[in-house]
This record gives sequence, structure tokens and C-alpha cells, in this order.
Amino acid sequence: MTINSLKDGEYGVIARIDANEKMRERLFSFGLVKSSHIKRVKSSLGGSTILVEIDRSCVALRAEEAESIIIQKG
Repeated sequence: MTINSLKDGEYGVIARIDANEKMRERLFSFGLVKSSHIKRVKSSLGGSTILVEIDRSCVALRAEEAESIIIQKG
């Protein structure tokens, strides 16, 4: 399951990130790391951008970035 699978307002826990090294470092710089709790806040009208909350910070992710973040619903 990925962040794209969550509905707005739902939470999950990051299980792993399936991305190349460059993308993984970029996501890490946003605080997106394994075992972090993440909430899907809302998405853009076309679904190309997803706003997530992690550790009281909000980050806007592109849909392809969100697809690389594997979560467990929680």
C-alpha cells in the first residue's frame, strides 16, 4: 500500500521507500523515513500533488514520489 492508497485524513506508518538513491535522499531531507507516522491531508484536484503531514510538518509530494513510499495503514 502507498500513500496514494490512503484517503484524505487517514494515517499510515512508513514501511519502506522504493526509490533510487537520489529520490530517497530527497524524501529523507523532508523527514520521510522508515517507521514515521504520516497523514494524507489532501490532494490537488487532478491528484498530481499530495499534501502529507509528518512530525507536525506539511510536505507536498508529487504523485510519483508518493507512489514510492510504502506504508502500513494505521
